[in-house]
Amino acid sequence: MNISDIVDLVNTFNTNDIAFLNDGVRMNLELADYAKNHDLALSSSFSSNLVSTLTAAIEARLSGCPLNTMSSSGAGTKGIALILPIHIVAKDKQISKEKELKALALGHLLNRYINSYIGKLSPMCTCVMASSTACSAALVYMFGGNKEQIGYAIKNMTGTVTGMICDGGKVGCSLKVTTGTVSALLCAKTALNNAPLKDSDGIVASTPEKCIQNMAYLSKVGMKDVDTTIVEIMEKKKA
Repeated sequence: MNISDIVDLVNTFNTNDIAFLNDGVRMNLELADYAKNHDLALSSSFSSNLVSTLTAAIEARLSGCPLNTMSSSGAGTKGIALILPIHIVAKDKQISKEKELKALALGHLLNRYINSYIGKLSPMCTCVMASSTACSAALVYMFGGNKEQIGYAIKNMTGTVTGMICDGGKVGCSLKVTTGTVSALLCAKTALNNAPLKDSDGIVASTPEKCIQNMAYLSKVGMKDVDTTIVEIMEKKKA
């Protein structure tokens, strides 16, 4: 499938069939509340409700919170990075529940699509590179953007967040995902204003599919020794 096929598929969904995606919203909001109520969150220093809720939920999960979360493409933090920004923006902008659910569905599908190219383990942060990119595209869809504009969001994210390293799941990931979410919002906004990055910009390509393939190639080939270097740094800290 290509991105256009996935958008067509989401447009055929019956809302009742994807209503279970609301469970992810509920779970992740409970995680955020848990962090706030147990003094786990660094989030009070941030003014935005989106940022504070997102960071609190991730901090709670990676601090060992006993509550559930809905994963996306096999990871809980990826689910938080994808689900909460879409829900919070939809609530703030009074988007219909049907449109929100379809945006969530598209986001989950695109997240899986991107991860299928990158692979299960990557030296780059797929919570940002895949989930936040999928989130940006889903936000464009939610605001009525067309397929070309959805592709623009993926192109813009490719030229913005690609390359952030993964050095393990930890509380500090909340800051990485927040960075990815802010980028997702900016890239969605520029995409809706028909302002994509140029095909000549670095690893940005002419199609969103090729952009994703370039991300994967950079991760698998260009950064194949990064994990070893990260482990060496961590081992030196022990010494």
